Amino acid sequence: MPKSNDSEPDIWLKEIILENFMSYEYARIPLKRGLNLISGPNGAGKSSILVAISVALGQIYTERSRRLRDLIRRGKELGRITLVFDNEAKNGKRPISFSDADTFLLSRYLKNDGNYWWEADYKQVSYEEVARLFQGFGLDPNNMLIIMHQNTMEQFCLTSPQEKLKLLEDAVGFGSYRAKVVEAKNRLESIISEDDSISELLGRAEESLGYWKEMHEKYMQRDELEERRKWLKREAIWVRVIKQEAASKQLEERLKVKEYALLSSSEEMEATREKINLWREKLDSWKINSKEHFYELLHLEKEETRIVLLTDHLREKEQMLRELGKKEEAAELKERQKEIDIRVKELKEAIKKVQSGLGAVDRSLESDMDEYITYRVKGEVLKFKRGMLEMEIKAIKSELEKANQKLAGLASLKKKAGERIDTERKQSEIENELNLVGAKIEALGEIPEETEEIYSNYSKLFDELKDKSEIVASNKREGLKELESRRKIWRKAITDLLDSINASFKQILAGISATGLARVVNAEGDDLENAGLELFVGFKGSPPVLFDYYTQSGGEKTSLIMAFLLAIQQLLRSPFRAVDEFDIHMDPRNREEIYKMMISSMKGSECLLITPSQLSVTDPSVHVIVVQKAYGKSGVSEVKG
Repeated sequence: MPKSNDSEPDIWLKEIILENFMSYEYARIPLKRGLNLISGPNGAGKSSILVAISVALGQIYTERSRRLRDLIRRGKELGRITLVFDNEAKNGKRPISFSDADTFLLSRYLKNDGNYWWEADYKQVSYEEVARLFQGFGLDPNNMLIIMHQNTMEQFCLTSPQEKLKLLEDAVGFGSYRAKVVEAKNRLESIISEDDSISELLGRAEESLGYWKEMHEKYMQRDELEERRKWLKREAIWVRVIKQEAASKQLEERLKVKEYALLSSSEEMEATREKINLWREKLDSWKINSKEHFYELLHLEKEETRIVLLTDHLREKEQMLRELGKKEEAAELKERQKEIDIRVKELKEAIKKVQSGLGAVDRSLESDMDEYITYRVKGEVLKFKRGMLEMEIKAIKSELEKANQKLAGLASLKKKAGERIDTERKQSEIENELNLVGAKIEALGEIPEETEEIYSNYSKLFDELKDKSEIVASNKREGLKELESRRKIWRKAITDLLDSINASFKQILAGISATGLARVVNAEGDDLENAGLELFVGFKGSPPVLFDYYTQSGGEKTSLIMAFLLAIQQLLRSPFRAVDEFDIHMDPRNREEIYKMMISSMKGSECLLITPSQLSVTDPSVHVIVVQKAYGKSGVSEVKG
């Protein structure tokens, strides 16, 4: 709330020292608490005093000059304005706490080269420091309700209701009320924006989560099918192993039977041993040759199998690289596959050649066996039976050896298949199921390997966004409450302020035969930036109408503005205030009435009134300063009461 002016002001301006400023070469202008009346003819330099005060306090733009260097006295390089403030301690505390002197000096230097600066107690300070210092006292040189320059009344008439209300709020110290509303509104808008963003993100996350949930279900289904396919592949291997084991066992049992029969005919074997040994040598030679071809064939088939598996692996890897966009690496794998395809072709030709050789060996065996049988038939009928047995035994052993070799050839697959699976299913049944499982996997389509990770991340993101959405919604509710609360506080403060102002405003208007009031408009809307201050006035019995630049006459406008300024005097925060040409266009009666009211209202403050008119000064509390100009120089003199 604004401080009351019933007590002494925190700070007051004792003196103004002008050096090479406008029409002043050097002048010291003393001021006192209460009303300081500056009078003199037009062009004498009265308004320059108020311009000097404003420039020293930090006002950059002036009505008379857009460039500060134009305010320097013609022919001079440097101008200076010095404000002398009373800084005596009151109740043990100085108004300007960082200064230890009873008098505080603030100087503004203006140089022709456009260089301007301030000094506070002879130490250079910045504009921000000056502004911050006097804002603390509510002294704003840019607020026309505190310092009203020459022609500023015309400007006040043209200001919008919104600008008028802003000037009033700042002048009486109510700016923080609206600032808090704006702050709460901006914070709420930020929360609403965040809420909209989160809602949008939540919707997109939910949509993405649905997609990846479906993909994750396919991913899990594919994992189950892949596990089943692995099991079936293992089962298929064990079916082959079990089948081969059964074949070997059957051959072993047949061999035992034949060997037992051979043992019973041992006497017959003694007679034909030599022949049998010769036949066995030939048979052994055949075996060696057959084994060599067989092992070579087995080696080539294994090599072919390994290369085929490698080719499948490379194709899968090539596909993966192409999907990842690594085209160069995929092309390299493609070239490698071509080389492997050549190697496969070579292996196939070699296998065909070995198979042909093995067939030739087998054919040679058939030829030897035919000769041996013919020999046995012709030579020894008694040995026929034994020979048959031995032949069967050898054949069974050969088959058994082959069966065992096949079984041994399955050892690597057995190791790959893992723990034994005892199954009675046929190979065809397993193959059919494998095809079915493969078709189901194929039907699932492309499923990224990182699906599980992506689904987990989207689930976490969705949960986080839901939690954040709830928090933002709560903040939004609190923000709405806070905004409405601050709006209520502002409306009440403004309503109370206008009630207080109108009580004085109407009384002052009555003293100059007028009626009127001040009213706040657009205060009930959500956008307080549109709130404004409207003044209504009616003179000499006329009903009050809206005050603007075009409706009232010049004197009526001046009278209304002064009446309004008088009405807010006790509410202003600034201990110093000033009005230039306060009585312009006024009729003599209104001038005297306004002047009297100014005297009575300025007992506890410091006010500077500037007028070219001749006013009767009968009150000894009024400090009168007369400005004269001679030979291009302005000078001042005090009128002693």
